[in-house]
Amino acid sequence: MLSSIGIGAVVYVIIGISLLLFNLGFVKYYQSKRDPDLFSFAIAVMSLELILLTAALLPVDVYLVSSTVDHSTGLKKLWADEGTIQWITFAVKLLYYIFYGLISFYIFFLVPFAYFYYKDSETEPDARKKRSLISMRYAICFSLIGLSFFLFGLFMKPIVLPPFINIEWFQHLLSESSGAKAFWFVIGCLLLPAMVVLVIYTAPGLSILPIYLIKNKRKVDVENQTIHHQLDMIRDQRKALEHRYADSNQPLSERDLRALENYNDEERILLRKLNGVDEEMTHFSQKVLKVLRPFQVLIGLILLGFSFLIVISVLISIIDKIIYSVCGRKCGYIISHPDLINVVDSMFVHLQKIFPFDYIILVGTLIYFFFATMMGIIHIGVKVLWATLFRIKRHSTSPQGLLIVVLIIMFGILGFNYSMVSVIAPGYSHFGNQVYCNHTEGGRRDCSYQIDKIVPCDLWAPIEICTPTVSSTLIDRIPLNTPILGMIYFYSEWAFLLSFVLAFIISLFRPIKDSSIDLEDLYDSEDEQAGLLDSR
Repeated sequence: MLSSIGIGAVVYVIIGISLLLFNLGFVKYYQSKRDPDLFSFAIAVMSLELILLTAALLPVDVYLVSSTVDHSTGLKKLWADEGTIQWITFAVKLLYYIFYGLISFYIFFLVPFAYFYYKDSETEPDARKKRSLISMRYAICFSLIGLSFFLFGLFMKPIVLPPFINIEWFQHLLSESSGAKAFWFVIGCLLLPAMVVLVIYTAPGLSILPIYLIKNKRKVDVENQTIHHQLDMIRDQRKALEHRYADSNQPLSERDLRALENYNDEERILLRKLNGVDEEMTHFSQKVLKVLRPFQVLIGLILLGFSFLIVISVLISIIDKIIYSVCGRKCGYIISHPDLINVVDSMFVHLQKIFPFDYIILVGTLIYFFFATMMGIIHIGVKVLWATLFRIKRHSTSPQGLLIVVLIIMFGILGFNYSMVSVIAPGYSHFGNQVYCNHTEGGRRDCSYQIDKIVPCDLWAPIEICTPTVSSTLIDRIPLNTPILGMIYFYSEWAFLLSFVLAFIISLFRPIKDSSIDLEDLYDSEDEQAGLLDSR
């Protein structure tokens, strides 16, 4: 027992430290160099670390419950008595309550406070007390929204299961306190915008990111082509202007003279940039990148294949829910056990036998969803209707824009948490690779001579042998206690599939613009140009 807990804890700590370094690098990469803000930077890093730690707890949860079963007998190991299992699940549940509670605190209070605090700092940089009061007012308004969700969940009428459903696992889920129901109702409400983020940003990103790797050229090559194109345009415009005065003795008008000077300035700026690009192209690192270009294409193809595996797994799970759900929409389309072959789910179940390989693959999947959501944000933008609110640029994202991006990613990972349990790998997320002896002889379970009776755990299995993961127990309570939310999540998964297919078709036939070149480097010439013109 102690060895299992120790291994799980050590791996989790190592992953947590690695994710912290990743978050620091990510936020630093996008934070504005001209306008760095330590407060928003700290909030962004802690928010990402919190949501990623929550998602990364699932493999440890699965490992701990799976280690309690003896696969040769289909029974619990000798040390895995009821008290020990209750202690293990309580410790994991406590972590989940802490994490989800902090996530709610960040979303409903801390992120809004930081957002409006910085917004007011632009107008009154010295009035910190006033800024804090104004930001606190906005944060309290958001907190009241969260409190209203909690109170609504507290007084919500408990669900009554149909009489034909008499599963011990369901009764266990419904035996929670009113406070716990209210808490998970709040999390269920947060899952609504999370599903919206999955549909709008993550699903397109799962197709855009691999196709971008396959089709996109090196950054210096794109920049080189763009600069040459701009130089040709400027020189053509200058030639046209000079041609108008070539056959006349008239001096240039003041307006044309200023235009000619501007063309010369722009040409000098672009030539200076072109020299820098030429030097960069001869650098050793760029030569290495040129050699690695085929590997970039290969990585893109692998990721595209993995995206299709995920999408197919989601589709199979949805069909599974429609055909084999225990009680349909009355309990949010919860299924007892995946009956159709789900490749991703089967992969995780088999990898779990050699922990921490399943942990490595799941964290890799988590980071892939992270970057897919970010890719969707970059290419779709943070918009209200047609108006772009913030531009996401390397070393140029404003503190407010950074907080909004982090909030969107938090919702995306929150949606990933639900999707892992519900549609991506439901069997793995519920019971891992646990099995049980489904043969009783003389009032006791014994499969010594009936090895074929040792079968994977499902919702119908005896709960004293098959221990569901804490994550699946907590997440399944949301659609079970509030079926309307389960229905919304269910149809959101259909929207997720549709969004992926549409983005994939568009990405195939439409060139993917390298936003990093367009927004970060070339547009910076406007600042240089303005400086030259002001100096005249």
